[in-house]
Amino acid sequence: MRLRLFLVLLLSTVMASGCVVRSGGRGGGGGGGGDTSDGTVDDGTDTDEDGLTDAEEDDLGTDPDDPDTDGDGYDDGDEVANDSDPTDNEDGIFRGGYPFNDDLEDCDDEDFLGSAGEGDQLPCAEFETQFGEDYNLWNMRGSAAFMVIDTSAVWCGPCNSMAAWLADQTPDLFGQNLDAARENVWDGNVRWITALYENGAGQPADVDDAESWDDAYPAEGVPVLVDGDSEMIGWIGPPGIPSLSLVDLDTMEVLIVDDTSAVLNALLSL
Repeated sequence: MRLRLFLVLLLSTVMASGCVVRSGGRGGGGGGGGDTSDGTVDDGTDTDEDGLTDAEEDDLGTDPDDPDTDGDGYDDGDEVANDSDPTDNEDGIFRGGYPFNDDLEDCDDEDFLGSAGEGDQLPCAEFETQFGEDYNLWNMRGSAAFMVIDTSAVWCGPCNSMAAWLADQTPDLFGQNLDAARENVWDGNVRWITALYENGAGQPADVDDAESWDDAYPAEGVPVLVDGDSEMIGWIGPPGIPSLSLVDLDTMEVLIVDDTSAVLNALLSL
């Protein structure tokens, strides 16, 4: 089915210009007790509470008084448990520096069933990022107050416009000055993810498309997810894109479903 682009005029509340949608690790640290590799007795003391004992930190060359020795945003114990180097800030758990959550006990529903509604909990699903890494969206839990889900496609012109705005390549979004909204994303008060479901030819998006999108519109801290199976867009079900939805990162419940104006206004009010 041929698709067409449509624009909607923005009034006092921002209406989304859009494209018609086509039919169609858990962490853990050291244990303590016993000897380290250099023969030092480990009494289990963990001064900085990063999951590694002081003796283990001495053995690893990390700082027992700093839970994040290399300053990359990940605790030393989590890095060791996830095979990254706690002394190298270029070697974090995730290449994009995205949040890591070592407690996913409440994360048990992995399937996108039915349609999203207000109050529904975001499924505990993994998506491949632009770096080719699997990322569970529940890693975002507790890292900020809210998370924006941006469903987009490469072929969608207004989706590209929104990405350029978020990447600070253009001052306005659809003719509106919404600096305060994106600054909340840049400052880490709000998380933002972009889920690409189709490429420029209308085929399922893959990691190369996500990487190209990130190269064209680099936005620090924003994962570009491969939604080639249309799980996210199928669950949200927008008639047009780009489409924004809002998730509470405390409860992981959806607060706003497919209402770009309401989401942007919420970001402006923070």
